[in-house]
This record gives sequence, structure tokens and C-alpha cells, in this order.
Amino acid sequence: MKKKGLDRDFRVLEPVVGKINERTKAPVSLSSRLGWRQPRSEWFRVYRDFFLPSESYDLIFLKARIAILCTKSFEIMDLSDFKSVTIP
Repeated sequence: MKKKGLDRDFRVLEPVVGKINERTKAPVSLSSRLGWRQPRSEWFRVYRDFFLPSESYDLIFLKARIAILCTKSFEIMDLSDFKSVTIP
């Protein structure tokens, strides 16, 4: 989740099946050798980004949907089509 003012950007990740048993790849640069950058994992890839025009502070995973808690309401979102319903 990334905060921009009162708006929130969310990123949904999905696991990459063949990469789970592999080790993380350490980038070859001076900053990685000095310990400033951590090795990057390719276990997950970006599935989709979505945006909410309200201030949210919590996310609850349900079986087929997610509940996003906002300051004055909450939204139920279906992850297959990213359509949401606001419940005051």
C-alpha cells in the first residue's frame, strides 16, 4: 500500500511457482557488497495495481474477497474483477 495524500494505491502480488525453491539473487554492485541493498527475491510478480479514493488503514482477507477498512466506512472487493462495494 502506498499513501498519496488521502488516497491509497494497492499492489496485488502472485507467487511464481517455479521460483519458490530458488535462492535469492544478489545484485552485483558496490551497494550490495557493502550491505546497503538486500538480495532481490523473484518469488512474487505484480498481478495488478488498484486505487482507492479514501483513507484506508486496514486490510482483511476473506475467502474470495478482501475487506478494506476506511475511516468512515469499509469496502468489500472481489479479487477476480476488482469491483468494490462501499458499506457505510
